[in-house]
Amino acid sequence: MKNTINLIVGGVDVSEFVERENYSIKKVWKTENSFTDSDGKEIIRRIGWNYQLSASFENIPDELMKRLTAALDNDTISITFTDPHSENMLTTDDFQRGESTGGKVSYELDDGLYWNFSFDLTSEFHSGGGL
Repeated sequence: MKNTINLIVGGVDVSEFVERENYSIKKVWKTENSFTDSDGKEIIRRIGWNYQLSASFENIPDELMKRLTAALDNDTISITFTDPHSENMLTTDDFQRGESTGGKVSYELDDGLYWNFSFDLTSEFHSGGGL
């Protein structure tokens, strides 16, 4: 079965290693000040959003792992990812280094020169959104 998840981290394409059950993308809205309208419904004002991206991989070859860790060793990382929240199902956004936002990047050497790898990253904040 062909993989339907696209994931390019800092120019490094790891799409072929992504499995659906190990991939999560959430669009998280930041809100402030709610009010009740004339119908008695609570309206919450959205002031912006960011993405929270999690993925884990097994058996990453050593050479690809070196390129991937170098790409993640930046304060800002451009990531293109499958996004069910967008019209064309693909989004590119800037993410912050994991430790800057409470996220994490972890990896360990498996048998031979293969790596198990995972990350949880948060994108930069985008203002706007409306009610």
